[in-house]
Amino acid sequence: MWPYLFTDFTEATLHFRSGETGQAKVNIHLLHNDLHYLNGSKIFTTDNQNDVARVVLPDSTAFVRCENLYIEVLGETPQAILGRRTTGDFDRLTQGTGAYGTSSSTSAVDNLSSLQIGGLTNLNYDLIRVERENGQTLPLSVRFCFVIDGQLYNANKRTISKLLPEADQKEFNTFLKKNKVKWNREEGLQKVLEYISPLLAK
Repeated sequence: MWPYLFTDFTEATLHFRSGETGQAKVNIHLLHNDLHYLNGSKIFTTDNQNDVARVVLPDSTAFVRCENLYIEVLGETPQAILGRRTTGDFDRLTQGTGAYGTSSSTSAVDNLSSLQIGGLTNLNYDLIRVERENGQTLPLSVRFCFVIDGQLYNANKRTISKLLPEADQKEFNTFLKKNKVKWNREEGLQKVLEYISPLLAK
């Protein structure tokens, strides 16, 4: 089972919290949401993932590190980031599927073992690539979120409304209704980002 977010390791620019930058072939491992590096056919990881502040891919797609997760940047202002959090859906993985579609603990153990061998125990790229080509797809959990003042917030009306000054909350609700914002759609959340940023700057 291929345990990574990207279909292959990708050249990226790494921005460290120290202010330094570096180049590496990287991928995001979905079991612990860690950044892995490819050097030849060997895969490495670092002791402190939080040393990395931002990962930028050649197509300008960026990921920021927040609360031990890599968050894809969908929109950004000085006050907030609209992001997408992608993790392995391990609830679905460990359920497994037995005969006739029924749940099977044996199947679940096989699934999880495949993920661990493919990504953690056996850090050889060539062998993991075989797993990718022959194995099944890891189910993913994808959620929208906001990063504000270095903290991660789920993208929902109740959570974001509480972050705003109390005097602005009623008008925020009016804005949501007027724009028919759906919290599971990026287009509406981009509007939310634009709306709340000046309020967060107060």
